[in-house]
Amino acid sequence: MNHTVNEEIEGLAPLYALGTLTQHEARAFEEHLAEGCAACRDELEDFEAVVGLLGVGALEAEPSERVRENLLESLVKDDERATKSSMPEISSSQSLTIRADEGEWQEAFQGVYLKNLFVDETRGTVTTLFRMDPGAQLPRHLHHGVEECFVLEGDVRAGEQMLGPGDYHCAMPETVHERLSTINGAMFLIVGPRHYEMLERL
Repeated sequence: MNHTVNEEIEGLAPLYALGTLTQHEARAFEEHLAEGCAACRDELEDFEAVVGLLGVGALEAEPSERVRENLLESLVKDDERATKSSMPEISSSQSLTIRADEGEWQEAFQGVYLKNLFVDETRGTVTTLFRMDPGAQLPRHLHHGVEECFVLEGDVRAGEQMLGPGDYHCAMPETVHERLSTINGAMFLIVGPRHYEMLERL
């Protein structure tokens, strides 16, 4: 086949090397090579060598601190919107009652469910009801504020402590809360900061 007069084939070598041709175009180009066009074969080899270097040609770079801050701010805003959307609106002159069968349970981790009851904008805290299935766990996390926990049902292991119904536990700001777990299942009330820093993945 005459390379110089085949306008449909001319210029396909770089696109073939990049893998961006359609199936029909790629087949036509391969047939053209099979017919013995040395010029296109040489051109393709040159472009394949360049494409092979693209993956290692970029310099490694760490994202700037500002990029990390923007990402965290975006995640915080998304979390705040999700929290507010699940909370009933209440003015300062009203009271709030949520019955046992009211509110929305959300699965936070496998076997761990939470129901947000109230957000105190002044204190920056959230009152949340947690329910854990038998054997469920909560990951280690860092508190950026005081967290109060009151166990209502079942058993909760917090680090080396085993808590049961009626037990109260309070964690101070900037402390690491070890993994929480339960053997038989549990329900407990948490009053704590709106945001936590998770230190592990389950």
